[in-house]
Parts: sequence; structure tokens; C-alpha cells
Amino acid sequence: MSEMKQWIFHLAKYTGLFALCRRITARNLRILAYHGIWLGQGHYGNYLFMSAGKFAARMQKIQALGYPVLSLSEALTRRENNTLPANTVVLTIDDGWYGTYLHMLPELEKHQFPATLYVTTYYSEKQWPVANVALHYLVSRTDLVRVCLADLGIPGDQVYDLAESDQRSDLAKILQCHLEQLPGEDERQACLWQVADQLGFDREQICSEKWFHLATPSQVQEMSRRGLDIQLHTHRHRISKAGHFCIEEEVEDNRERLEPLTKQPLQHFCYPSGVYDRTIWPYLKKLGIASVTTTAPGLVGRGAEMYALPRILDGEHVSDLEFEAELSGLLELKRSFFKWLKTG
Repeated sequence: MSEMKQWIFHLAKYTGLFALCRRITARNLRILAYHGIWLGQGHYGNYLFMSAGKFAARMQKIQALGYPVLSLSEALTRRENNTLPANTVVLTIDDGWYGTYLHMLPELEKHQFPATLYVTTYYSEKQWPVANVALHYLVSRTDLVRVCLADLGIPGDQVYDLAESDQRSDLAKILQCHLEQLPGEDERQACLWQVADQLGFDREQICSEKWFHLATPSQVQEMSRRGLDIQLHTHRHRISKAGHFCIEEEVEDNRERLEPLTKQPLQHFCYPSGVYDRTIWPYLKKLGIASVTTTAPGLVGRGAEMYALPRILDGEHVSDLEFEAELSGLLELKRSFFKWLKTG
């Protein structure tokens, strides 16, 4: 965050603007969105992975600021009957990474915070690293400065100069496209490890430390038993294939695997990567889905669509002041103001 932006937030907080915005937006629900905890060296990711220390500090901040934390189901029910406490926060976590089990769950237990975990189940069952996420990491973090496609097992003699950020990005896109075109997961994993070997990474370390692994089904079951609200996130982290929606298949496959672990019917859903189309809403209704969250930023006001609930995405590089600005409602009022200017 720029120094100017940081200074503006600092001024807003200490002149009472945060407190004023908190009162103005008190009836709006604040749904926070997290993903995984980074388990590798250094740090990787912003919104996808957070450090364990940063997540712990965030939970402490929420408690210190006095925001009431309710479960998703209770908050939505109380929102409907107008008994929602002022400035209610709901905690949601996407995907079901191993780091969630290892670090997030104990921190939530420490503060006695309820949370919803949207679990995608394919890689949880397989216990392979999530190939596309791992692939982007390899390209972004390799120390090599020149890479030839042929060395990575991809037809072509193009050479990428990785000292240039745009060429590094182009290489990641080429590899992602190649990965998606492979016929099966065995081939995708083989591709991933060939790229890892060529780019100078230790596959044994990546696997043993579970940098890109999801929690196992038994760990998901344990998280449910320890109080996490396990909910739906598709089986293969997609809502379409070959250009056609497959939402019913994905939710049914996901539910079939999760309900035996949770011993309860599942009715809340999160769009994979936040991507959705209103035309699938009738399918969600047919599937008995009560609410769906997105990655669109914002607070949940009275007119919010239940199949398109906005969330506040928190990340490793989001400063404490920016986080407070979001929780207070300042940034929501700013977004609403600029939307009014654009449409008015």
C-alpha cells in the first residue's frame, strides 16, 4: 500500500472517521474471506496464502476491536429476522488447504470464533499438490534467468528471459494452458514435476511439507468435529467444462463426499475463484443452496442477493489500517459513492 494511502487511513482513524463509518454501516454484515496458510520458505501469495503469524494477528485484531463474530448460518438467519448484532463479522475460508488444518483451526479455537470452511474435494481425496497453483509458484520463484519450452517438455523452441516480468508471466500462461489440455491428472502431475526439476525445485520438500496440499478427508472430518462449519466449494474447483456449465455435477459430487464427514446436510456454497453467472442460479436453487459467497468486495447490505454475497478479501499484504478501514465500512462507503457517481 502506498505511503499516501496509509497516511489517509491513519488520518481517518484518528479523526474518528472509522468510528463514524462503523456506526453508519452497523446493520451491514461483514463476511471476511481467507484462503490458506503458506507453509514454504519466505512467503508466497497475498490473497491465496497468508502467513500463520498474520492470520493470528488478524484474529486478535478482530477481538480487540470488539466486532461480534457469528457463524454464517446464524448471521444470515438473524439478518433476515432483524436481530443481527451491530457490525457482525462472519469468517469464511476457501478450499481446505492443509495449512488451514495446521494453523487456522487452532487459532480459531483459541478465540472461540466460529468459521465456515468451503472445501473442494478432488485434491483432498487424491492427496496430490494442486497442480495449477504449484505451477504458478514454480515459474514465479525460479532463480533461472532463461528457460526454453522444450526443456520443460512442451513443443517449441521459444526461450523466455525470466529477468523480464512480462515474459515470466507469459511462460506461466503457456504452462497453464498446456496443463489444462492434458488428458488426466496423472499427466498433469508428471508435467508439474518435470517443470519443477527443470526450474530447480526439490519435489520431495514440496510434497513432504505439503505446500500445495489440501487437508485429507479425515482431517476435514476432524475440523468439522472441532467446530468448523464445513460447506460446499465444488469437487474439482470449477463450474464449467468444455464451455458448458457443470454446476449440478460438481456440487453433487462435492456434497456426496463431504456430508458423510460432517453428518449434516450442506446448504451453503462458494463460487470457485469467485466466477459465476446468474444463469446458474436456478440450478443452485434446485440443489437446495441457501447462500453463495463471491470474491466481489463489499459488505452485505439489505438488498444483497443471497446467491452473490460479497466478502472482504484479507491478504498478507493488506495493512492493519486498510483492514480496519474495510471492517469499519469506510471503503464500502467509498465504493458506493463512486458507483453512485458512475451511474448518476
